Amino acid sequence: MKNVREKILDAATDLFDSRGINASGIDLIIAQSGIAKSSLYKYFPSKNQLIVEYLQEKSARLYSWLNIKLESKKSTSVEVLYELCELLEQWISTPNFQGLPFHIASIEFPDPTHPVNNCSVELSKELQNYFADIAKIAGIKDAFTLAQQLAIIFEGGAMLERLSPGSGAAKKAKSAAITLIKSYL
Repeated sequence: MKNVREKILDAATDLFDSRGINASGIDLIIAQSGIAKSSLYKYFPSKNQLIVEYLQEKSARLYSWLNIKLESKKSTSVEVLYELCELLEQWISTPNFQGLPFHIASIEFPDPTHPVNNCSVELSKELQNYFADIAKIAGIKDAFTLAQQLAIIFEGGAMLERLSPGSGAAKKAKSAAITLIKSYL
């Protein structure tokens, strides 16, 4: 049985993903989760903290899924980079893909001093660092530059796929990323 905190986060995730963050008020989250307002504020003193937790949880789920899938690849092989590209295409191409949550949050909270925007910036950097770590494992000398370029490709592909589902943007992003990786070898 889910605890109260998980119920709140699950309800917020469903609403943020389906309606948008700003369009999902606290009262709607409370109604969806079936908990008391005091319980929500016990676990999440502000909506901003709930949003940040939602963004971090979505990122953690992606990295967990990627890590499980990438474990089977030889850790020092460039194959791990090619597999990463394959997995990102799969993830972006799923029918229920909602876009990158930190992109959406940064659009809904454009003020660079807002905590949600700050979290979005950090999650974008985290994605680049994740790519860089994999590139280092694969033996790429300028791993961080490659990581930034891969982030540009896949974040762009994710945005295009979100705006036009089934457009093939994810497949094209994978192809561009593989061509880029080969240029580093």
